Amino acid sequence: MVVAASRESKEYIKERGEVAVTVATAKVFSTRVALETTSKIFEVTGTRTAAKKYGFDRFWRNVRTHTLHDPVVYKVHEVGNWVLNEQIPVFTLYT
Repeated sequence: MVVAASRESKEYIKERGEVAVTVATAKVFSTRVALETTSKIFEVTGTRTAAKKYGFDRFWRNVRTHTLHDPVVYKVHEVGNWVLNEQIPVFTLYT
């Protein structure tokens, strides 16, 4: 990937947008996998492993905290807008 010389150039804006969509796609996928995996662990191991003495619940809480830090709903919107309308995500604090 070649970085354009000017941050205002169309090439730079397009490249930044494509990278943002790639990162957003990874965020959506990793969030879904992490939440499903941690939930399935409790289904497989039973309610006993949720006891404080084992500490397994902290993994679910950590996953939940990380997934809520940068809301995935914004990422889904960005990816969908790119796929359907080929619109590059607008820069925000969440991109």
